[in-house]
Amino acid sequence: DDWTQRKDKKGIKVFSRKKKKFKFNELKVEGECEGRISQLAGVLFDVEKQYQWVYKTNNSQLLKTINAADLFFYTEVSCPWPFQYRDLVVHMSMAQNAANKVMTIEAKNVNSYLQDKQHIVRINYSKATWVVTPLNINQFKVEYRIQVDPGEGVPAWLLNLFATSGPYESFLNLKEKIKLPQYVHAKFPLLLD
Repeated sequence: DDWTQRKDKKGIKVFSRKKKKFKFNELKVEGECEGRISQLAGVLFDVEKQYQWVYKTNNSQLLKTINAADLFFYTEVSCPWPFQYRDLVVHMSMAQNAANKVMTIEAKNVNSYLQDKQHIVRINYSKATWVVTPLNINQFKVEYRIQVDPGEGVPAWLLNLFATSGPYESFLNLKEKIKLPQYVHAKFPLLLD
């Protein structure tokens, strides 16, 4: 698959690869977590608390809930000087294969959903996919892929150089977040653990 491993630490592996016709590398994170897949879904769909665990996220707000497995949210990301902050409107949805219980969550940008804000650059493109495979009742494996075009002013070489830090730090935080009491008992009507 042309993936190059960039990090392997604390049970978290981060890979990157170049994609044709796209100047920013695609990233992949692999790891295992203790808990149920509903706990992970509980954290991911609690979008207003993303600032507590997603790397460099300053603010996130729920915009619209379609149902328990489908929503829209807004998020702002801080960038180091001299770059402007970025923002993003995301449509996130969840599905599960009933036969093998594999959960898939997709999060794609929908820029037309909300008007641009002054002094914040709208991220041009973002697509993230979580493929979560239960290993047993209290353990699951995650493969997370993301590709982002951060918009004007960020050189591809610079983003590609530092891009593995964000997914690694976020995943490290996520492994701890799912252990919190509010997620330990999380249930979703569409999910079988």
